[in-house]
Amino acid sequence: MGQRALQSFMRRWHRRLAIVIGLQFLAWTLGGAYFAWFHIDNVRGQYERKAGPSKIPLNQSALGDKPLLTISELSPAVKLDAIHSVELINWRGQWAYWFKQDRNQSQLIHAQTGALLSPIDETAAIAIAQEDFAHDSPVLEVNRLSEHNGEYKGPLPAYQVKFDHPKNSHLYVHENSGRVTARRNWVWRGFDFLWMLHILDFNERENFNNWALRVLSILGLITLFSGYGLWFLTSLRWRSLRMRILGP
Repeated sequence: MGQRALQSFMRRWHRRLAIVIGLQFLAWTLGGAYFAWFHIDNVRGQYERKAGPSKIPLNQSALGDKPLLTISELSPAVKLDAIHSVELINWRGQWAYWFKQDRNQSQLIHAQTGALLSPIDETAAIAIAQEDFAHDSPVLEVNRLSEHNGEYKGPLPAYQVKFDHPKNSHLYVHENSGRVTARRNWVWRGFDFLWMLHILDFNERENFNNWALRVLSILGLITLFSGYGLWFLTSLRWRSLRMRILGP
């Protein structure tokens, strides 16, 4: 293939590929800029977090001298099919045993009285969300979720607590563990959208080994190298070298 024919072939395919890959290059660039400008703690809502439930000081006067019950004493009250782990935690200022079966199924039991603390109701979910949220913003709406939505894929069932805040903040409280399991705001939503375009996983936003990304990455490399090839073929700086390699 002669030099002119090679230039024409590369230019034609470079332009065609650029049309296909150009929008993806734009998405990758916008995504990279967004990821660089917004700190991951801002994305995860940590800047709006006041304190997790485990950080609330225990009410010593309420504890008194009453001893903690043993796990074996509380086991008959557990309504789980299987217990995979048990953790003694400070839950909203009181000692509680956290019995866990899996990410969805768990149960809180007061470690001194044996009273069931979960599943929590809507009122408790609002209180937990307000204890976690750093701003004094009113609650706009509360929804109980039994299925995942577009921004929440944590343990279920859970309460979605929406705050009247400029960041349009939503907190999710797991019904069975009484814990905030996700914090969402407009920064997270922008991140999630651009991350979806970045890895081309439109469902779970986790699989970056999908074929769409593989194919577009290869096309991107071809577009890049074809552009460098055209520069090499048409640059005066490289004329002598080009003549030695390709001939007149």
